Amino acid sequence: MSSELLIREMTIEDVPELARVRYASFGWFISSVAQQEVWWRTALPEGRVRRLLALRDGRVVGGAAGGFNVTTTEPGAGYVQVEVHPDERRRGVGAALYEQIEEHLRAIGVRRVRTFATENPADQRWAEARGYTQGAHDRYAQLDTAQLPPPLPLPPGVTTLSLREAGPQTVYDLDQAASVDEPGDMSFDGVPYDTWLARYWNSPDQQLDVGTVVLVDGVAASATFLEANRELRKGISTGTCTLREYRGRGLAKIAKVVALHKAAQAGIHTAITCNDYTNAPMIAVNDWLGYQPFASEYAYLKQLAD
Repeated sequence: MSSELLIREMTIEDVPELARVRYASFGWFISSVAQQEVWWRTALPEGRVRRLLALRDGRVVGGAAGGFNVTTTEPGAGYVQVEVHPDERRRGVGAALYEQIEEHLRAIGVRRVRTFATENPADQRWAEARGYTQGAHDRYAQLDTAQLPPPLPLPPGVTTLSLREAGPQTVYDLDQAASVDEPGDMSFDGVPYDTWLARYWNSPDQQLDVGTVVLVDGVAASATFLEANRELRKGISTGTCTLREYRGRGLAKIAKVVALHKAAQAGIHTAITCNDYTNAPMIAVNDWLGYQPFASEYAYLKQLAD
């Protein structure tokens, strides 16, 4: 006989147990518990986020969250994420969590909501059964940092700095300017500087001495970011950006190969990256570096109101 499922509001004290569910569910998920607690603390109030936890016999078996997407200017754009431990799937956990989150999204006025599903057909059928339509497709790939190509010779006028050496204001300005045309189903329209500092720059997993900025004649033109879970000795690229007028010069390749060599020296043995499948230039860079695809994920979108 199935034991009773309990759904309750989540608190920050629950983050370590939800982290256990995330590690079991997604091969690319490496963020430390401390990093996940930072996400909680730096969530903007205007996001109106509701978080739920699912327990069976007192053990956390899943979680969900949903609210407004605060990084886009699209009116009424929102999101929902549902995470269920692999051992608990097909037992109604995700459905119970999702029902309450969608009710919350409708109540606060979300018009269009985005969620994600893995390449597992069962995950995709679950989203489609709730009225979602498949959108963008992301590729996850990984490499062994002991097997990197050698660093590239720098063209005249090109130099590199670590994120720390470049400083937060320079890196923020570059990141915001170069990321607005990132592929995807909802536009990215920026993050306030104080939020960016707290959520990204000062986050416990951010590797400020590994992440790299490429300068062209003194202008910060390209950068790559890497977060790492030092206990796992794994890192994940959280973005590589190049100013539009400097693209096509191989600067992203320089940034990533320099950063990955520094990651190897820092004892990070596995590096993970994610790209939208339409981002051919960045996929080409990562293929050259030696990344091997190992998983993929789809965005799914649903119109809640006009």
